[in-house]
Amino acid sequence: MSGERELPSGPGGFLGPVEPGEGTWTPLVLRPGPPPEPPPRLLSRRQKWLLASFLLLPVLALTVAHAVNYPERAANSPPPQQLPPFPSQSTRFEYGGPAPAFQDAFALRLTVRNTGPAPVDVLGVSQGYPGLTVRVSGWLPQTVPPGTAIELRVGLKVTDCSGAPADATLPFLDVTLRNTRAMETVSQILGDAYARDLSAALHSACDGTDYRTPATTP
Repeated sequence: MSGERELPSGPGGFLGPVEPGEGTWTPLVLRPGPPPEPPPRLLSRRQKWLLASFLLLPVLALTVAHAVNYPERAANSPPPQQLPPFPSQSTRFEYGGPAPAFQDAFALRLTVRNTGPAPVDVLGVSQGYPGLTVRVSGWLPQTVPPGTAIELRVGLKVTDCSGAPADATLPFLDVTLRNTRAMETVSQILGDAYARDLSAALHSACDGTDYRTPATTP
């Protein structure tokens, strides 16, 4: 046909890509890729519940065994150790009369009795008059075993008559005690006999006249 273009043929001919005609186009369609796969689940809910049940079974068994055996262990266990009473609650003091004074103005026998279940240590003895000094013969501390008593010789020496009372109406001794529970200092009034004996010793040491003059060594 006239006006038509003949395509070459034969061994040397080739057919190129077909191009769209003028005024024609092909739309580009972008297809989305497949969605990403979710990460694999390690355990399902049922598997988690079964695993928790298996883990709780030994704990429950141990709890039941402990509850069953507790009364027997409590019956066979030793009773809890109780603290002893305070030393001031278990210690009693008694005036045992005057003792040989030696170089002291006055000396007394002091009996310390322990009525508690634990030993009590006597750490020190003192008094409140500034004109008197106190010393205990022997050594301190001394231990008073439970249910027993010890006797201390306590010497009082007048160092200044102005600091000593004219008449010891309510004389007291401060005794420091200790046990496994506490350490305390307690004041002890030893009674009328001790007051009379101490007052007589003070009058003798200070001549009963001028209590402002220093006392001399008997």
